[in-house]
Amino acid sequence: MKLLVKTSLYYAIASLLFFTVAGFIILFNFNDVIDNDINDFLINREEIATTQIVNDIPVAALNNYEQIIKIVKNKKEIDNLIFKDTIVYDIIDDAFHSYRKLNVIRKIGPTFYDITIFKSLIESNLLITEILKPMLFVFLGLLIFLILGNLIISRGLWKPFKKTLITLENYELGSTKSIEFSETKTQEFNQLNTMLNSMIKKIHYDYLNLKEFTENAAHEIQTPLAIIRNKCEILLQSEKLSDNELKHTKSIYNSCLRLSKINHGLTLLAKIESGAYDNSNKINITNVLKNQVEHYIEAVELNQLSIKTELKQQIHFNINPDLIEILISNLIRNAIKHNISNGSIQIITSKNSIRFSNSGNKSQIDTNQFKRFNKSNKNSLGLGLSIISKICLLNNIQLKYTYENGLHNFDLNF
Repeated sequence: MKLLVKTSLYYAIASLLFFTVAGFIILFNFNDVIDNDINDFLINREEIATTQIVNDIPVAALNNYEQIIKIVKNKKEIDNLIFKDTIVYDIIDDAFHSYRKLNVIRKIGPTFYDITIFKSLIESNLLITEILKPMLFVFLGLLIFLILGNLIISRGLWKPFKKTLITLENYELGSTKSIEFSETKTQEFNQLNTMLNSMIKKIHYDYLNLKEFTENAAHEIQTPLAIIRNKCEILLQSEKLSDNELKHTKSIYNSCLRLSKINHGLTLLAKIESGAYDNSNKINITNVLKNQVEHYIEAVELNQLSIKTELKQQIHFNINPDLIEILISNLIRNAIKHNISNGSIQIITSKNSIRFSNSGNKSQIDTNQFKRFNKSNKNSLGLGLSIISKICLLNNIQLKYTYENGLHNFDLNF
């Protein structure tokens, strides 16, 4: 959920709770005012009735549907006003209606009078309903106005932050262009941009140092490795070495070759990740594939493998020429290396896709082989599929691995 939507949601919930509580308070106070007004009306009516009794007006003449006066015997509780809500049957409407009732015992002369005054609550209830309706609409309108206002205002206030995110998203670590954030009128956003600038400069500086170190280390390591390899080759050609010395020398030579390949693979991965192959052109992938197949045909025959190709479909894609050669070369070498005795290789092109298939046991390769130094056999460096995966990821090429009918399938979808 976006921050703007989240804050607006919390704001709406808080406003709704506030308006609900405020509405109950207003309703309670309004009811209290109406109740007091009705009670005052009943008291006033009772005082009029008492005055009429004092003036010797007959009780029978004073009784009606809203006023009942009875002469009662001696009562201890006199002048005690009792208010009560009740329901009275209305003959005219043929229905029961709510009424407020006042009951009091008055002693006028030697006689006790039970006076009951009624006041209909229909008008009061209608008044409350008519007042609550516009209040509800006002509250809802105010709530909607506040939420929309908050959304519009917040969207404007958060625009600089969104610009900062877009700037960060478009920034490339290996780029020579410096990152620039827009100046804002909000102090907090300016502080954020300043801190981001400082962090990015430090990261870029560390990145350049690491890149330089990697390149220098890779270059410097190759020289002593080449010397060791040459010395080993000289020793291997010597007739003075014993079988044991020859065995150890050959082991050193093989380890040197392996270390040289690992160094080359890691350097290649570092260059790919650092954007050294950013320049891309429209490449005919099918032609590159044909050239690579011809290049490895001798290796295929030496490993006693058969190869079948169907390269009629032309595929064009924007990619660095060196990277596509590395990608296809690694896939063909992978098919040769992870094959079985008298196995087969199939390379088939279809619309915007290439399938590399090779025979092999199911346990030889799995999806974990796309990680560095995960090996399907002891002779593997564990970098080939990692390089393949990295090239595909950086160039938006979909790489899919499946195992079907004794064949390992690598599909490239451009």
